[in-house]
Amino acid sequence: MISEPQIQLLKAEYEQLDSEDYSGVFRLVTKIVRYFLDKSRPGILLGLVELGYSRGNFVGGFHRVGTNEIYLNRSALRIMRNDSSDNYYKAYIFHLLLHEYLHSCNIIDEAKVRELTKNISLVLFGNRHAAGKIAVFGLDAFFPYSFKEDQYSPTRSELANPEFVLLKHRASEHTYI
Repeated sequence: MISEPQIQLLKAEYEQLDSEDYSGVFRLVTKIVRYFLDKSRPGILLGLVELGYSRGNFVGGFHRVGTNEIYLNRSALRIMRNDSSDNYYKAYIFHLLLHEYLHSCNIIDEAKVRELTKNISLVLFGNRHAAGKIAVFGLDAFFPYSFKEDQYSPTRSELANPEFVLLKHRASEHTYI
């Protein structure tokens, strides 16, 4: 079990992160999963890909089972970046990366991963923190009204060409597919 001093250190580390620092958020997520579940997965590749959305329905991210790849929906990231505070954007990135990293650690069951993501977020941050609110109310609760009325379908080329983010993390320095 994680101790209160460890929780405070993790919270402080989270607060120091920049909302655009995918690598820093990912490093923190891997540390959190190690502390909470004693699990890790080296060599993760993080890709940003246009997955689109349709009237509030979207996939925030996914892990391709059997690979070391995690993908985040660039369309949803763009909307959150443009229409929310840094605080909520960072919480959104944290939530997505925690959820997908748990999948990459061979926890395949979606309901179990959602529950773990929620429990970890609430233990660390409580339900008043942006990450806790996302864990309790879901991702779409924080998207603007225009997102819920609009839609975007990516082109074939956008789907086929993810942008990979360099994750500066010892466990991810040696990547493989």
